Amino acid sequence: MGLFGRRKAKAEAAALAEHLVLDRCWDDFALDIGVDAVTDGHRKAALALLRECRDDHEARTLRVRALADAAIGQSTEIRELLTTDELDQGEAADVLLWLGSTLIAEAWEIRGGRWARTVGEERLKLFFSRLREARDPLMASARLAPEDATPWVELQRYARGMRLDQPQRDFVWLEAMQRCPTSYPAHVGRLQTLALKWGGSHEEMLSFARDTVAKAAPGSPLVAMLPIAHAEYLLNEGDRFIAEGSAWAYVKLNARYFTPRLKAELAEADTKGSASGVFAKEVHNLFGWAMLESGDLDRARWHLAKVGNRPSSLPWSYSGEHAYARALVRLGVTI
Repeated sequence: MGLFGRRKAKAEAAALAEHLVLDRCWDDFALDIGVDAVTDGHRKAALALLRECRDDHEARTLRVRALADAAIGQSTEIRELLTTDELDQGEAADVLLWLGSTLIAEAWEIRGGRWARTVGEERLKLFFSRLREARDPLMASARLAPEDATPWVELQRYARGMRLDQPQRDFVWLEAMQRCPTSYPAHVGRLQTLALKWGGSHEEMLSFARDTVAKAAPGSPLVAMLPIAHAEYLLNEGDRFIAEGSAWAYVKLNARYFTPRLKAELAEADTKGSASGVFAKEVHNLFGWAMLESGDLDRARWHLAKVGNRPSSLPWSYSGEHAYARALVRLGVTI
């Protein structure tokens, strides 16, 4: 592509980016309405949504995290909901779960998404202080709803952020697995825990991803652990090369990473996977990215057409401004 072609593609991507609905990678119209309501301070909308999905772990986790992000800055008001005498046990569990998840979201808003070494000491103190508050409401929710895996999945995020030791991280993972062995968000949390940036290693993370794919039932969204692991690997190694001033090594890494063996492995996982369930759009998003990066443009085009204008931030946020929109332009996908 020549200079003018690149300029045109860049302009098209920038224009397309204005029509994207960011961080809402789901097909849940009620959740869209609830997120908007909570953003405007109407917190009872969140309780209605959580009440509806007490027996659906995947939907419950998706919803509580979206509602927590919408409620950043409202944790005090959510805590006040617990002072009413009108709450039954199920409603109290819902509020406590939402409160814990919101405190986690607020903590990460304070910290930002940068590496710990680039975050100032004062900001890190505030991060840990807010994150520490999330433990008690999540544990209380787990006690009130002992069959619910969702508090334990959220406690994975707490344990990782607090840098708890591996036995404690293992404990919350196993508690989640006892309640929902097929939990997609729990597996994502476990993979993140095993990543190098959180004290694990590339080998542990990739081994977990491959083992999960091998054990996944046909039609399971858990096969998406493989593209997530590849995205995390490329992010970590890319940042390392950039920090070392090895820009050419970074370019070579991205150009040569997806070997024929890795491409075949991805294709096999993709064939085994699923396009159903509440995380279907996220799974399409992840495989669309991986297929694009590995050069399988037909598969990438098919997946990203399913995502439409609702990409998830992982892994596009790793690839610079308008990365998803640029991918759509390159593939000729219209939304």
